[in-house]
Amino acid sequence: MITQLYIFAPGSYVVADEWNANFRTIYNANLAHVEAIQDAYNTLAFPSSDLSDVYSAVRSQPNCFEISGTAVTVAPECEYFKVLGSGEDLVINIPTGLNAEARVLIQIQEDRSLLPFSIGYSGTTIINHYNNVGYNAGYYYIMIYETNGVAQVKLIWTGV
Repeated sequence: MITQLYIFAPGSYVVADEWNANFRTIYNANLAHVEAIQDAYNTLAFPSSDLSDVYSAVRSQPNCFEISGTAVTVAPECEYFKVLGSGEDLVINIPTGLNAEARVLIQIQEDRSLLPFSIGYSGTTIINHYNNVGYNAGYYYIMIYETNGVAQVKLIWTGV
């Protein structure tokens, strides 16, 4: 960056004096910007790359819950679990605007011909499952992803 024009004689080239003043101002402004960027980086960007405090804060927040009744309203990035009794179904309510994923783990005690859960959602619901050919006793993961008024639900059987 140009910081000064050469002046052949004092008082000559008046334009050069004005430009030199402009160059000094721009240079000082650039130094101030560099200092502000470095201060922001040191304050906000974890310059030591040690994110252990952030990870500890995230890990301290519970995100896995037992379902006490037969209905649950899911929250972003949370997991829920429930052992369903014979003939018992689970109602999963998905709030509009969840814009995230959630998971529900269920265990059913007997083979069934119908889904062991139902979805409560005001938008479009897409459920991927095993074509209603029956549901064996065992564990099922219900993976939920909601965004833009569409809730996608996938049922995965994990075995007995």
